[in-house]
Amino acid sequence: MNVSPDFSLPIRVVAPYFVGGILFYILAMVSLLWVEPNIGMSDYRVIGWVHLYMIGFVMMIIIGAMAQMSVVVAEVHHRYPDLFRWIFPLLSLGTIVLVAGLYFSPLGMMAGGTLLLCALGLFAYNLFFTLKTSRRRTTVIRSMQWSTFFLLIGLGIGIVMASGYAGIVVIEPSYWREFHVFALIGGYVMINIMGVSTVVLPMFGACNRPSDNDYTISFGMMSGAVVMMLASVWVEWFGWMAFSLAVGSILHYMQSVYRIFTTKKRRYSDIWERSVAVAFASLVVALSVSVYGYISVNEKAMILGFWFFTTGFLGFLMSAHLYKIVPFLVWFERYVPHIDEKAVPMIHELLDQKWAKGQWLAGCAGILLVALAILLENWILFIGGIAVIIASGAMLLGAILKILRFRGVEE
Repeated sequence: MNVSPDFSLPIRVVAPYFVGGILFYILAMVSLLWVEPNIGMSDYRVIGWVHLYMIGFVMMIIIGAMAQMSVVVAEVHHRYPDLFRWIFPLLSLGTIVLVAGLYFSPLGMMAGGTLLLCALGLFAYNLFFTLKTSRRRTTVIRSMQWSTFFLLIGLGIGIVMASGYAGIVVIEPSYWREFHVFALIGGYVMINIMGVSTVVLPMFGACNRPSDNDYTISFGMMSGAVVMMLASVWVEWFGWMAFSLAVGSILHYMQSVYRIFTTKKRRYSDIWERSVAVAFASLVVALSVSVYGYISVNEKAMILGFWFFTTGFLGFLMSAHLYKIVPFLVWFERYVPHIDEKAVPMIHELLDQKWAKGQWLAGCAGILLVALAILLENWILFIGGIAVIIASGAMLLGAILKILRFRGVEE
């Protein structure tokens, strides 16, 4: 059986997204060695880290995964599969130039933002035309379309902000920060994760899939939250409504996730399930601490909440699905064509369990150490925690590279 390149993209096309994303993860953690545990959220080192982590790691992994998952969910072929060869270099270069611009030059922010707009514009162009040919009209597919629309809005706001910092347009860039963050994290990242996970969590966890109606509520509330936040330009109290809707959307989503895992058909625990458990435990902590910080205007609580959301929830959710997606893609492309000719390895044999377990343990320890360091404002604990997380990222990179290089029985 041959893998059609316009449906399931060849591993050589999507592998750079996964490897590059992990490298950006490690780079983002290394950059924290020059940050103090009591730093404020408005410090440019924090803003630079957020962009390096969220674009270089999170966005890179999501795009690589969506290159495969979007066509599986929609049951169509990619309309323009060759665009993925251009998106990766543009996204990588754009991230580097943008972050460098945040530290050194507002014009660099403009240049980096333009490159990112080109990369993600190509991604959106292919996605919209791909989904247009699908006969399926589920909530998950609608969420892919709307989240990509919010992505473009968030990017547009970011370009305007960069223009303000560069003095090209006369605006106060910091005024637009909440809209930028809400459109990208709530409108793109969370809507995408909530939608696609209703498909992949039951599939990878051997659980029953919930109905589309369950996800429709979370999707509608988060979409409404983004729209309300954008509308708070004119009506200030809409911002509180947006925050409340976003919290409600995540709570309803977590309730759906709980129902998914209570229908588990096989009682076993693998690295994917343990990573997903840490991810959702981190989301509970992040949501609780962030709500407290938002209501009490406590910056330290907001930083802690954001730390658990980014490195705990997003970090472990990304690594969990790398452990499922990458082995399957390698196995499907490299071994399925020979399945009737010779003995082939099982999918789980492609993953080195020792590397994966080491990464999981180091990741958990590092996140908790850094959280404690932020609470106590202890620099030694902070540096130690970051060093452990860097080691976790290195082990994740090693595990994924071993999968990509696996030859096993074929040799």
